[in-house]
Amino acid sequence: MLQVRLLGCFALEQSQRDQSAVLGRNGRRLAAYLFAYPNRSHRRDKLIDLFWTESAPDQGRTAFSTALWKIKRTIGASGRQMALHAVGQNVVLEIAKPAIVDAHRFASDIEVALSASCADSIRPAIELYSGAFLEEFDGDWVLEERERLEVLYVRALTLMMRQAANQSRYEDALCCARRILATDPMRESAQRATMLLYTLNGQRGQAIRQFERCRATLREECGVDPMPETRSLDLMIRSGAVFERIPTLLNETFGTGG
Repeated sequence: MLQVRLLGCFALEQSQRDQSAVLGRNGRRLAAYLFAYPNRSHRRDKLIDLFWTESAPDQGRTAFSTALWKIKRTIGASGRQMALHAVGQNVVLEIAKPAIVDAHRFASDIEVALSASCADSIRPAIELYSGAFLEEFDGDWVLEERERLEVLYVRALTLMMRQAANQSRYEDALCCARRILATDPMRESAQRATMLLYTLNGQRGQAIRQFERCRATLREECGVDPMPETRSLDLMIRSGAVFERIPTLLNETFGTGG
């Protein structure tokens, strides 16, 4: 069965081998777009303008037709699970089960688990997130979808982090916090959560170093200092006053009274 990878680097995997290399650079981008937005009609002229912007009109149309032929041939071995149709000015990639595309399965599973606020259901879905959406491509449509999926990923990790913290599983909560920061190091709420979790886990030195990393990152990337809440937490950790406010800080950070 053909498996489509949109998370991380684009791949069309058949028998554990990537079949997408034969499509060429723009052909791979076109295929990725069609798999990102399946079961809907796309105008030929729009697709040509999107992926063959620098080509002359005749060259663009020829390259587009060749790319469509290569995509159709590549997915042909998938049987009835998908089919590429080009009729008149419209192109449609039909997929019987969108779950064969990792990004669609990830989004669907995460949204179901989030609606139920069930961290246990989220865990297997999170493991599908093998990297940012089409990390080797750019373009407005890529960035928009990448951001949407990253938001779901961070929301899911945040739910898991909060549940673990509420159950005093601080190492598990720290694992989630680190993954959030690996995706979005500017998220100061996650920086503060990480500092507090290190403190609760008996690693006050690590908590202080986390603040230093946070401050360095913000200064380097944005030219600003951490927010007052972050600086205040750092001072409490350094002075030891944090231990007098643990219930309040737990409630503010993880939604628990401790």
